[in-house]
Amino acid sequence: MINRTEQLIEQFNKMDESQQQRLLNFARILTQTPSIRGESGASIVTATGFFDTESLDEMEATITEVDNLNWKRW
Repeated sequence: MINRTEQLIEQFNKMDESQQQRLLNFARILTQTPSIRGESGASIVTATGFFDTESLDEMEATITEVDNLNWKRW
């Protein structure tokens, strides 16, 4: 089985010079970005108090609607 490093090198070697440079730039940015740990929406709301339940329900409905519209385009 090929390990991740070998897989990355294999894909990298298939790219043209421009793609390789973009990947290198992305890798540099990625290594400087701290890992993000997820938090539940409820814990964020409790901690901040920014949103009430009705507002959150409206946001969820809108996100679902947008997701459904995007899927229909494909």
